[in-house]
Amino acid sequence: MFAFLLLALAVSGLGVWTSRRWQMFGQALTMVGGLSLIIIVAVQVRQNLFPPQEESPGRCELAVGSCLGDFVGGDLDGQRGTVILLFPSQMSAHLEQSYEQGFVLSLRHGHGALHLKALHLEVEKGQTGGDLAAFKKALAQVPDALAYVSYAGAPPGFDTLFSADQPNIAPFYVFDAQGTTNWLAPLKNGRVRAVVLPRPGVAPRARAAATGMPEAILDQFYLVATQPTADQVAAQLGTAP
Repeated sequence: MFAFLLLALAVSGLGVWTSRRWQMFGQALTMVGGLSLIIIVAVQVRQNLFPPQEESPGRCELAVGSCLGDFVGGDLDGQRGTVILLFPSQMSAHLEQSYEQGFVLSLRHGHGALHLKALHLEVEKGQTGGDLAAFKKALAQVPDALAYVSYAGAPPGFDTLFSADQPNIAPFYVFDAQGTTNWLAPLKNGRVRAVVLPRPGVAPRARAAATGMPEAILDQFYLVATQPTADQVAAQLGTAP
């Protein structure tokens, strides 16, 4: 903006000097320079008085992130280390920030020793979650994490990550936007600690218009599966219209 201001002043000055010899041409330059100065001042005033508003975090994403953060914080209370947040590479920055903000808010008291690290899973265009190979690649990057939180769902074959011939890995917490049951077996045996899923039959536009506190939004629009409720939630998904 400063460079444009100098240019406008230079054009105005050139117009004043030129008008001594070529009056019409000089006046035209002076007018152009003056109009440019007016436009620059107007833009600056508008930016100062009406700065662009940052997009508010998504209410549903905050609720999901807060729920998973509550589980992680409760399970890792008093421990020190890294928690990995797994996001699909196709997810928008706004959605990712909304999930992460909700997660952080739930950890703000008494969990200062937990450090968050975001990893992005490569996914194919049009997909919302990574495949099994992408998960394995991400886990290999931080094998000593205290927990993994997947916002990329649970891919087919997810239970093989926890099979007897695989190295022991930290517990998983999952948001499965697709509403699959790929997480069912590892949830029942305790390797996955909690899963959040969209409540069947709820229109996406209803979630987009959600208002209120995270707890109320979660109850209205989502299901939460834990080890004791695994089969019950899976049955609700199986009978969804």
